[in-house]
Amino acid sequence: MPSTTLQPVITLPPGFLLGCASAAHQVEGGAHNDWTRFEREPGRIVDGSVSGAACDHWNRYPEDLADLAALGQNAHRFSLEWSRIEPEPGRVDTEAVDHYVDVTRRCAELGMEPLVTLHHFTLPLWLADRGGVLAPEAPVLFGRYAEICARALATRVRWWTTINEPVILATLGYLFGDWPPAHRSLREAFAALRALVAMHAAAARALRAEARRQGVEARVSIAHHYRGMIPQRPRNPLDRAAAAVPDWVLNRWFVHACRDGRLRPPVGWGQRVDGAEGSLDWLGVNYYTDDLCSFDPRSPQRLFTRQRPDPSLPVSTYGWTIDAGGLHRALVRLWREHGLPIVVTENGVADRDDELRPRYIAEHLGAVAAAVADGAEVLGYLHWTALDNFEWAQGYSQRFGLFAVDRSTQVRRAKPSAEVFARICRAGGIPDDLLR
Repeated sequence: MPSTTLQPVITLPPGFLLGCASAAHQVEGGAHNDWTRFEREPGRIVDGSVSGAACDHWNRYPEDLADLAALGQNAHRFSLEWSRIEPEPGRVDTEAVDHYVDVTRRCAELGMEPLVTLHHFTLPLWLADRGGVLAPEAPVLFGRYAEICARALATRVRWWTTINEPVILATLGYLFGDWPPAHRSLREAFAALRALVAMHAAAARALRAEARRQGVEARVSIAHHYRGMIPQRPRNPLDRAAAAVPDWVLNRWFVHACRDGRLRPPVGWGQRVDGAEGSLDWLGVNYYTDDLCSFDPRSPQRLFTRQRPDPSLPVSTYGWTIDAGGLHRALVRLWREHGLPIVVTENGVADRDDELRPRYIAEHLGAVAAAVADGAEVLGYLHWTALDNFEWAQGYSQRFGLFAVDRSTQVRRAKPSAEVFARICRAGGIPDDLLR
């Protein structure tokens, strides 16, 4: 009798990393950082919430990690909270360090490769009050923090991300004022980008030096946010320019600076950043959506560009368009432009009722497989995210998780999409019925 077991119709490469990504503040809460203070300012968070204990992952991480491993995941990306590890300048909280050591130990015991992020949007208050990333000493301090983390974790962690979405941090924090420190200045946004390159370079240097000292390997990257910019009227030269300028600044500038150490216009004018050249061993890519771009002479702060969703495409509950082809285009372009191995460090959909997510996961992993078939070296895919959590300025109003979290009891409930992702993880590919 022939077997009725469904085999994957699309097979992912051997050793392909499949798991979830998270950020410390979003799931742990409770830290005294710049976001903790920012949330308490009236009108900053869409639903008026504060992170609080978030998902209480600080205490519940053993059970949460076990739940993910039970779904067949073989990798887990998480971030370290700087304000926990170094609550005062120069003072290391050894209990916080030991906590994260245990997180990596449990990942290994559960068969999940840990991918660790040093900075995921939050800063200790003591650094925020000195000027945040614009403080002259920020690169040195970040390098010192990276060394502390590597000293404790280098034997357990190979995959390191220095900074998550540096361009988004500079844009939302220093240009649009939606995030801390809530400034609105193009000059400061460009200064923040330059500073973040220097911080990344200092951390990359510290991670590699400590890894060499311990005789182990450190693979260093950033988690680069990529948002496709498409001219609304492709034949209109103004719309093409309106797409090309933000595409350069948002999608390409930072990676080029980390490749050759040179700060290009309009953010810099040829200056070189010590340690930035060759500072990427791989490229983390966070992808969610694309935008249509048209020329708008009334928006100098937005680089004379109006961005909007493509009305022909379905949208998430966040209003972002859903198009797996955008992920394929991003991966192929980044591979051809930089030739670095790629890990999709974030990809997911805001979906209150879990109606979109099952199909979204299958189609976007299909796009990853198509990029591999087109020659891109993609080594992994990390879904954003495991738990419905605190989504920054959106508070708890947007839900990206495979698990729902009861805010009053902290009870987790697996959604249907969790089983869809589990089937892919267990099969090492995408079963036929998930693509029909």
